[in-house]
Amino acid sequence: MRRYSRTGLMSINTVANLAPSQESVFHSKANLPALNARFAEDKPSDIMRFTIEHARNPVVFTNFRPLAVAFLHLVTQPRKDIPVIWVDHGFNTPATYRHIENIVELLDLNLHVYSPKMSAAHYTAVHGAIPPLDTPQHDLFSRIVKLEPFNRAMQELQPDIWLNGIRHDQNAHRQNLDIFTFGSHGTVRVAPMFHLTELDVEEYIFDRDLPDNHDYFDPTKGEEHRECGLLLQTS
Repeated sequence: MRRYSRTGLMSINTVANLAPSQESVFHSKANLPALNARFAEDKPSDIMRFTIEHARNPVVFTNFRPLAVAFLHLVTQPRKDIPVIWVDHGFNTPATYRHIENIVELLDLNLHVYSPKMSAAHYTAVHGAIPPLDTPQHDLFSRIVKLEPFNRAMQELQPDIWLNGIRHDQNAHRQNLDIFTFGSHGTVRVAPMFHLTELDVEEYIFDRDLPDNHDYFDPTKGEEHRECGLLLQTS
């Protein structure tokens, strides 16, 4: 049965009321270099198992981009009801929206949808088309359609762990990250697929016969290897 929350106000008692682990691993002074060294050669499933065992209130963030279905399949195996945050900026392709409906049903995702306070139609009517990259206008656009809804989600759900699907081979900025890093909103970001390659992820999808999204557009990035801003936030 689908679990789907458009406003992001779905009850989170199932995660918020869980007792923390006996030994706190993820906190503001956690020894992340030691964790990264420990899990450098481990499988993503082992990283996920450890994370879920020690997390107090983990959440997943996804944009349903190409290959994201592998990450979503992986992170929901050890815990089916984990909250999945999706920011619907309103500029997705029709194929992406259909893909999301399919994946939510297939994986029974506990999806929390956060939308901008200004809809895509409203933004376009007031400000015009999506502004060019690397301009103040585009920075404002990104804050309106992605950063504000994401920050609202994090403030409402109050996670200690932010699971994401980044990999080291995606861009120069991500090459300098790792499996465990400190994220915004007091979280520890966990990227269980960090050391995989694009081919590894493609094989994961093929081996499990998962449907992928091949028609995707992110208006805050514009270019495939450009950061959208979420990973650049520090608070």
